[in-house]
Amino acid sequence: MDSPFNEDQCLTTIRHYLPTQATLKDFVHHNSLHFFQEKEFFNAIFTASKIFGYKVTFDIETYRKLYKQGRIRPGILDRIIAERVGKRNPDAFKTKLLKEECKQVYDPRVGKLRAHWKSDYFIDMDNAVHPVLFRILGSYLDQGIALWHFPFEDKGLIAAVSILENTVFSGFFRSKRVKQLLASDDLGIEKLLQIIVGKSELFQNYLFDQQLAHKGWSGMVCAVEENSDLIFYKKRVSFKDLVLLE
Repeated sequence: MDSPFNEDQCLTTIRHYLPTQATLKDFVHHNSLHFFQEKEFFNAIFTASKIFGYKVTFDIETYRKLYKQGRIRPGILDRIIAERVGKRNPDAFKTKLLKEECKQVYDPRVGKLRAHWKSDYFIDMDNAVHPVLFRILGSYLDQGIALWHFPFEDKGLIAAVSILENTVFSGFFRSKRVKQLLASDDLGIEKLLQIIVGKSELFQNYLFDQQLAHKGWSGMVCAVEENSDLIFYKKRVSFKDLVLLE
């Protein structure tokens, strides 16, 4: 990002890459590459590989094995090499393809920023956050399985958690700072990113890493926000509230 952080634009962009995950009371089929479907096929799959680290083709050793088995014909390989490299020593290029050591590294862009907390500070943010986050979301979005409703659920997710944390003896969070932030009038995503990340040019990268670490949950919240009929027992929930809570 080379422009100031735009919260609404950032959340809209992230939503584009999340699965449209309906609740499991309905049959769900989702194409995880739907956000690349407007691109040409190979451009789409290699872009997906670059962003998410998906393995979208065989590795080089598999291709070499298929060549030895005769499933890739020598004439086809010769023709492709001629198309790609022309007369620039095609035999040397063929030898390189078939025999030289070649390492293929899948290095996804998503997750790379938040990985620094683990490598540099030995803090596994997902392991620290997800159990509490999913417990809250599961309780709040409960469809009648739990014996008790989530307290103050008619106020919305953030308001309910805020009231709960500041009125009960023991809530979800131990930190006084968290309780103070939840109760503050100027609570917002950008304010929290200033505390955690600091550099505004990294805010969008951080939120991408955060939400795509559990894209099923995030996708479901987006789907419920857009269509409340996906759940029987209606709840006020938004993708922005999910990001803010996390």
